[in-house]
Amino acid sequence: KHWIISEGTPQMNNNTEKIVDDLCLDRWRTLLSVDDLCLDRWRTLLSVDDLLEAMIEALQAANALENTFIFYNSDHGYHLGQFNQQGEKRQPYDEDIRVPLIVRGPGVMKNATTASIGLNIDLAPTFIDLAGGEIPPDMDGRSLKPIIMQQQIEWRNDFLVEYWGEGTPCMGDIHAEPPNQIFLHDCHNNTFVNLRTMTLSDNSSYIMVWPNDNPSPLNISDANFKEYYNLEEDFWQMKNAVSSLPSTQEDAYQKRLQELMMCSGASCHTPRSP
Repeated sequence: KHWIISEGTPQMNNNTEKIVDDLCLDRWRTLLSVDDLCLDRWRTLLSVDDLLEAMIEALQAANALENTFIFYNSDHGYHLGQFNQQGEKRQPYDEDIRVPLIVRGPGVMKNATTASIGLNIDLAPTFIDLAGGEIPPDMDGRSLKPIIMQQQIEWRNDFLVEYWGEGTPCMGDIHAEPPNQIFLHDCHNNTFVNLRTMTLSDNSSYIMVWPNDNPSPLNISDANFKEYYNLEEDFWQMKNAVSSLPSTQEDAYQKRLQELMMCSGASCHTPRSP
């Protein structure tokens, strides 16, 4: 069972009926509103296409296109109806944490793909590296340059996702007038960490949720809900299988989580043992 469902989140319906409860302002939770949001997000991409075209044309006019690296990326994923949630981004599942990363530039092989894990924290050291600068030693991310250039290098096979809840029991009414209009969905104790593992033998997600917002530091023993998904068997993360997880494996996940939560700089770069 997912934590967000265990909290009694109202079921989305297929009509336009408002749902009102004693904790929150009126809000719409309809499949129709999710469909509309999805269409609106696709429409906004038209502007992104225009922007990209204008940038390419400007680089061509300056005879700089073939000497320029272009990174196409996003800061987060997005769920649209999955797990009984409206359009939002602050959940630990793959819909929210996976984003595209497309690179074009000198030395980059055309139409090549890689299974190596790239993270947003890798972008800054990558740009510094490509520009010939010295990467500060306290950066948790690594330069993606060797991956982009298809060089052989020891690389990460897992990563940490962290989120601290904002402390509000309800995020308000999507249809209210500013400043009361809130279109993001969160919950008062939506503070979690997620160990996302991607090896040949382990494609999984191990999640721990805390009962209070902004606990600092996070203490593994204080987590009040856990989730586990084997994505080879449960690609859409529909069945929380934490109750069937062997204790030795769960201990290993928690140990690795603690390592990644406490690491800094180069100590974050050591891959997990297969």
